[in-house]
Amino acid sequence: MIALADRLVPDIVLPVQALWAEALRAAAGPVGLYVLAATSFVAATLAPLGSEAILLVVVAAQPQHALAAVTIATVANTAGGMTTYALGRWARRWHTPDAWRWAPSVQRWGAPMAALGWLPGVGDAIVAATGWLQIDPLACALWTAFGRGLRYIAVAGLAFAL
Repeated sequence: MIALADRLVPDIVLPVQALWAEALRAAAGPVGLYVLAATSFVAATLAPLGSEAILLVVVAAQPQHALAAVTIATVANTAGGMTTYALGRWARRWHTPDAWRWAPSVQRWGAPMAALGWLPGVGDAIVAATGWLQIDPLACALWTAFGRGLRYIAVAGLAFAL
């Protein structure tokens, strides 16, 4: 069993590391905004990926495009978050209240809870819970964009400070 794990880990981890290194290299080049859009969308779904590093590279390599980079990252990440919202809404057909431990807080606070969707670990659950509770999708999208936009502004500011 251990031999199998020793063999599988490098087979999975090394290609992922190589892909991430290539994405960071590409982010510094002319396709940086496209790489940023793709990683921002995927990072907002259930995939464990962070788009902040890509944003840092794009802004550091192309400071003249900082506003465009923040806007693209925010829009793509919001779209990915709304995909998670839609999955939460779709999952409602399997009435699984035990699986939604964030549902009572989300129900109490409503759409503004979607602004916390960027938080690592719990953000996806919060956004999925807004969908599961069928909270107004436009309000959720606006609050999601607000929270994620503030995060990306802070990250871009960090790029200028470095």
